[in-house]
This record gives sequence, C-alpha cells and structure tokens, in this order.
Amino acid sequence: MRITTRYIVREHAGPLAFALTALTSLLLLQYVARQLDKLVGKGLPWSVIGEFLLLSLPFTIAMTLPMAVLVSTLHAFGRLSAEHEITAFKASGVRVRTLMAPVLLIAAGLSVLMVGFNDQVLPRANHRLAVLLGDIVSVRPTVGLREQVLTAVTPTFYLKAAWIDPESNRMRGVEIYDLQNSAERRSIYADSGTFTMSADSVDLQLVLYEGEQLEFPEGDARRLQRTFFREQVLRVENFAQTFSASSRDGKFKSEREQGICELQEGYEQRAVEYENRRQRYIAQLQMQAASVERAPGDTFLVVPRPRPAHRGLAAIYCDKIPSLFMPKTAEAAEPPQDPVGQPPVGQPAVAQPAVTQGAVVQDSAVQDSILQDTALINAQRRDSVVRDSIDRAAMANAAAAESAANAAALNAGAINDSTPPSLPAQSAMFAVTKESLDIALRDMNGYSVEVQKKFAISMACFVFVLFGPPIALRFPRGGVGVTIGVSLVVFGAYYVCLMAGEVLGEKGTLDPVIAMWAANVIFTIAGLLMLLQVEKSTDASRGGGIREWWSNRRNMRALKRSARAAAVSGARA
Repeated sequence: MRITTRYIVREHAGPLAFALTALTSLLLLQYVARQLDKLVGKGLPWSVIGEFLLLSLPFTIAMTLPMAVLVSTLHAFGRLSAEHEITAFKASGVRVRTLMAPVLLIAAGLSVLMVGFNDQVLPRANHRLAVLLGDIVSVRPTVGLREQVLTAVTPTFYLKAAWIDPESNRMRGVEIYDLQNSAERRSIYADSGTFTMSADSVDLQLVLYEGEQLEFPEGDARRLQRTFFREQVLRVENFAQTFSASSRDGKFKSEREQGICELQEGYEQRAVEYENRRQRYIAQLQMQAASVERAPGDTFLVVPRPRPAHRGLAAIYCDKIPSLFMPKTAEAAEPPQDPVGQPPVGQPAVAQPAVTQGAVVQDSAVQDSILQDTALINAQRRDSVVRDSIDRAAMANAAAAESAANAAALNAGAINDSTPPSLPAQSAMFAVTKESLDIALRDMNGYSVEVQKKFAISMACFVFVLFGPPIALRFPRGGVGVTIGVSLVVFGAYYVCLMAGEVLGEKGTLDPVIAMWAANVIFTIAGLLMLLQVEKSTDASRGGGIREWWSNRRNMRALKRSARAAAVSGARA
C-alpha cells in the first residue's frame, strides 16, 4: 500500500499547487484592484508596494487553500476514474475509502496547520496591513500643475495659471484661492510668478509679481480689503507629504487582528461585564415589578440566561495544549509533621503551644469577590469609546427623566425625600440597563464568532476532501469544466452558509458555536452520504459527464411514463 499511497499523494500534489497559486493570484489581484486608488499617484517606494502585497497574502491564502483542496481532489479522482484506474483498484479489492485515507490524513494535517496560521500569522498580517494602509492614506498625492486648470494644491489652497513653463517653473496669469482660514479667506491675482520646492521636497514656495490680494479682514464680510504688491512670497506647507512608517506598537486591534487567545481573553472580560449588567437588570426588573400592581393575565419579562465564561475549543487551545509542551515547575513540598506534633524518637519532647483563635484564615469567598471585582474593573477599562459614550448618554437621559419626574411630584406634594423614584424614572433606568446589557451581549457574540470562525475555516480542508471524491467518481468524464463548476458551486454555498452563520451569531439569533459550525456539519454529512453511495455501488464507473447524466435521467423518465401509460391501457382493456 505504500506505493498506492505515494501514487495518490503525487496525483493530488500537482493540482493542489496549481489551484492554490491560481486562486490566490486571482483573489490577490481583485483585492489590489479595490485598493488601487489608495496607492496610485502618491510616489510610494517599491518596498512599500512589496510589503503591501506580501501582507495581503495571508488573508487570501486562508480563503483559497480550502478551495484549492477541493479542486485538487475533484481533479485527481476524476482523472483516476476517467482513465479506469479506479476500476483497476476495485478489481484488486481496494476500496475508495482506502484510496481516500492518505488524502484525509494530509487534509487533517493541513487543517491543524491552518489553525496555527489563522491564530498567529493571519492576525499579525492583518494588523500590520491595517497600519500600513493608514500610513498610505495619510500620504498626500503629488499634484501636477496644468495650464487653465484649477488645481487643489492642498485641501484649502487652490491655484490656476494661464501659462506654465515646465523647464523654468514660470507662470503667467496666476489665480490663487486660499481657504485655510474660512473667515478671512483671500484671493490673489498676479501677472506672473515662479514655483519651487523646498530643500526637503515637502513645501512649495511661490513667488508672485505685479498683483493684488483681496481678503475680508477679521472675518467681516461687509469689509473687503484690497492690497497691491510688486512681489509676494507664499509658502505652502506639506505640499508633497512623503510616506513615513508609523510604529505598530500600541495601535488598536480589531477583532480580526487578534489571535485566538486574545479573543478568548476579550470574551471572558465581556462575560464578566455581561453577568454584572445582567444582575443589575434583574434587580431593576424586580424593583419595577414590585412597584406596579399586576393584574391577572399580565405577561412577565424574560430574564436573559447566563452565558459561560469559557468556550471549549478556545480553552483547550489556549490552556491545555500549551501546558503539554511547557516545562513543569517544581513546587516545594511541605515537611512531614508528626501526628502529635513531637520530634523524632530519641529526642526530648517539646511542649507544643495551644492553638488559639487568632490564627489568620483566608476566606475563599473574599478572594473570589476580589478577583471578580478586579476582572470587572479591567473589563470596564477596556470598553470601547463608543460603548462608553452610549452608556453615558443613556444614563444622563435617564437621570434627567428621573429628576424631572421627581420634581413634578414634589411640586404636586405627592412625594418626599424618602419616596422611591417614580415609575417613569424607573422605566428610563430599566431601558438604559437593558440597552447596556444588549451591548455587552453583542460584544460577547462578536468575540465568540471570531474564535469559532478561525477553527471552522481551518476544518474546511478536511470537509471538502470528504465532499470531493463522490462527485468526481459520479462524473468521471466531466473534465475541467465539471471540476471548476462544482468547486465554485460548493465553495460558494459553503461561504454563504458561513457568512449567514456569522451574521446570526453576532445578532444572537443562534449560538455562535452552532452558527459557525453548521456549514461544516452539513457538508460533512452530505459528503459521508455520497461516499456511502459510492461504496455501495458495484459498477466500476458510475457514468460520464453531466450531459450524459442528464440524458440518462431524461430517458429514465420517458421509460417510466411509457410503463405507466401501458399499465393504464391494460387496465382499461
């Protein structure tokens, strides 16, 4: 079987390399085309362009490798079936699942490698690419001055010249509109002038001759100041801002720029915050229910269920697996004590002091409370600015509503200082707490979805190996057209399921684990069922291409119609 294994692996290696290269190139070109407007016309060095292309590869490979595995599997088994090599293997007693064993092992290895790739390489590349794109966007494109064209030298400085000599940098009929100060905007008209770059090739220096300047002094639109000049020098700063790489340390990382363990840590922090807000929500719900008389048939509000602070795969990946490879630390053992507290035999006995009640005892409940409070403080400090602004605005609105309701009641003489808040104020605070609870839940779901997506996409390599051979064996003479067509349909359906699961998981409609793994489960079951049908078949070759399969199906339907018609006519006779 070693010869067979090497032969099957060699049949897959070539198509896999070709499919991975072709698909990666196509998707990379598509991504570069979308970002082309950010790169063109800014005088970027070739090293920056090369870094941009290199950092764009990991994301592209993470998407194309599962599809390349599917293409190679379809092509390899389709060729083996078309040339009747599958027939020879079956005649020798070798089953299809035996031929798939080495491919499944390689696909499982690729899935494990993709987990590490999606955890270590992909987030770091995404972060560096985001920082690089930010630096590129900040670069101001070089401006080419043209005759009779109003050119935006800077976003607030416009220049137009009737005639320009590119050799001597001389201009005639110059018009300048300076909007740097919107209140004191000015217009300059000159007969001629020259323009030169500064020594560092960043600032633009203009020398104007025989002209006039119109401006509104001190922003007064009712006064127009007109100044004539023989020579005037203007300096436009940051005319050609060059590229400068910023430091990547301390930059904000989005969820797709974090590894699995970072996402798991963020999820656990949001879980602590969610539980804290859930308890506050329950307390306010009980307070509101106690202040309102309930009539028979009234409905009750549903309390949100608690969410676990740990997820299985992420906890195993971040905690269990590293502990298997990290060196174990030795702990000092406590010296053995005599049961009665006496020294060994042969030494005089020592009187032991009585145990008093003053011994220090650490309360485990206090420790748990301190740890929870610390985790809660850290989670609150790491909240985003948007979430904090929403909470502060909502709290302010609730406090204003409460103050207004209490003031109205005080003016009416209905309450005093010891009276609890009014019902409108309670409803406002209840709505604020519910909104903050929903925000915390969405954050949790977002982190959990990203964690599960890294594992789910990695396992797609193994899933597609199960799905590919049955299709290839069903249409052995389909050729390259069937390979490409089926690959696009299967991967498109898988990608749609994955994106739909991501949306449903982030909204909380489905549990993130179920939402992100549903596509893998569905395609695995479909692949196993089709593989079982292939194993049950006794013929060596199932058929030809899709056209032949469709023709056979049409003939089968015609025969069934003829048989039914003959049965009906016989019954009438």
